[in-house]
Amino acid sequence: MSSNNVPLRIEVIIVGAGLCSVATAFRLCQLGHQVHVIDKGGPNERQGGVYSTPNLTKCLVQWGLLKEVQKLSVPARAARFISLDSGEITGYLEWEENVIHETGADYLLMGHQDLWNIIYDEAVAAGALFSFNTLVTSVEADPPRVRLENGQMLHTDIIIGADGPRSIVREAVTPGETYNEKPEGHCVYVATVSRDLFKHDEELYEFTAFHPERPEFNFWTGDGRHGAFFLVGGEDAVAIHLFLNEEITEGRVTEDIASDGMMVPIEALNISGEPKLQRMLKYVPELIRKRMYRREFLEDWVDRSGRLVLMSEAAYPILPYSPQSGSLQIEDAAVLTTLLAKLKTKDQIPNLLSAFQEIRQSRALTLYNKEYKAIEWFGIPPGEARNARDDVLRAMVDSGRKGWDESKLKWQWEEIAEVFGYHAIEAAEDWWVVWGMMRERSEVADAWGTITP
Repeated sequence: MSSNNVPLRIEVIIVGAGLCSVATAFRLCQLGHQVHVIDKGGPNERQGGVYSTPNLTKCLVQWGLLKEVQKLSVPARAARFISLDSGEITGYLEWEENVIHETGADYLLMGHQDLWNIIYDEAVAAGALFSFNTLVTSVEADPPRVRLENGQMLHTDIIIGADGPRSIVREAVTPGETYNEKPEGHCVYVATVSRDLFKHDEELYEFTAFHPERPEFNFWTGDGRHGAFFLVGGEDAVAIHLFLNEEITEGRVTEDIASDGMMVPIEALNISGEPKLQRMLKYVPELIRKRMYRREFLEDWVDRSGRLVLMSEAAYPILPYSPQSGSLQIEDAAVLTTLLAKLKTKDQIPNLLSAFQEIRQSRALTLYNKEYKAIEWFGIPPGEARNARDDVLRAMVDSGRKGWDESKLKWQWEEIAEVFGYHAIEAAEDWWVVWGMMRERSEVADAWGTITP
């Protein structure tokens, strides 16, 4: 999708250097815009994996990144559910090949760091400037500019806030507005370890192996807690995500913001579970703690001047390490950059930034609600509700073994089409065809003194 021929080239500052930021910088530079990414920390060094569901993979394909991604990912066609208490396989959730094909792209599993590195390298090659370990101390909208800790003032055409839930850009977009957040009660503990560590444990080595004939990943389910593990780095490493009650696991976590993202030694955690999990954790010296919060959706993502815009966790909550956490960030980047490719005059900027919020807000809310329901479903305590869930999972694997008929395919497609079938780039193009071009024609007609219909 390389072009470098946008009608108007602008300067953009992005505050924050996460997955959403590097993807946005990559595409904007590829289109011909000038981008400066500023982050208070160093280059991304994130443990754990990312689910490249078809709605995410479609963007990577259209951006020309699939070949590099495939080198460091494995496909997924089923989720295997395992009891955290007994280790028993309670069921499968399988996606029929025809259904995945209809979504438009593959379901892949890979390391978060690997995906970030691929896109970051492309962004740098396209001309993006990155300033790490650089603190933005203030953001102004009219004219758009940021002040750095060293006193330097940087002027630009657009400022993008992709700097997380405690965004400094948000303070300029919604001055004086409080942003409510409260701990949800769980933390996600994450690690990535070499699979070679398990070679001396034959059962674990087989347990974590990739089988091309049944490409699946794994969910542990338990009482108010669950986990996931899958291969990353191609087939060389294993990502482990554990969603655990923080009070039971390590005692009440400090309210200090700095504690979010801390490394926690495994011996400090009280993690119970089935034997294979216990043995696996013996090879994990420490895990990164990511606290889960209940956060609100901001009403306004764009400031009054129309030159500041919020993306990703600066605008709305994302559940960490959930199946759609990476997709939401990449979709944001795809929509915004597709809209800015239409830019012909700077007067269009406010409308295009508002269109970004219009397209993305409902989608983010829909996925957030689905993800939260899934977490509750994974952590159902013992009882009738859990038994009913496990009956559904067993029925799914039995159906898969017996073969799929047309009614089952129709049901599965309807269930996942809303999520996997979504195409962020097409959503932005559709908005442009329906509203953007109409507005352009209206403005041209007004300029010539004609009556618009």
